[in-house]
Amino acid sequence: MVSALELAKYILKVSDKDLSNLELQKTLYFTELDYIKEFDEPLISDDFEAWKYGPVAREVYVEYRNYGANSIDKPEKETLSKKLTKEQLGIINQSIEKCNKESYWNLVEKSHKKDGAWDRSFKEDKKEIISKELIKEEAKS
Repeated sequence: MVSALELAKYILKVSDKDLSNLELQKTLYFTELDYIKEFDEPLISDDFEAWKYGPVAREVYVEYRNYGANSIDKPEKETLSKKLTKEQLGIINQSIEKCNKESYWNLVEKSHKKDGAWDRSFKEDKKEIISKELIKEEAKS
């Protein structure tokens, strides 16, 4: 497993488009779902929390929150590509490509899928942890 921040830096580095924090969060989440579908195990060691606009990896949010809704600068380097196999990176890259083609509002809508992990975890004015089991169930559905 890798940290959400490590994956976020990889996503920012290889993404075809500039990403806001919201788009980055969605790409992280959908990459996690795609990875679980393929390998039947989580990629990200950190928890996601159920925030108003969908699942959020808090450490990543805190790292990039000063950008607001603006695009986040691409990092100089990333370390993820040295830790994973070509097959694992292939799934991650496919997921990034899919997310790059979507508007952020479509990504928000998809992350709010009825009976999905976020939907089952979200409570107004709270930032509940989304259990890894619920994320796995969503990935498998």
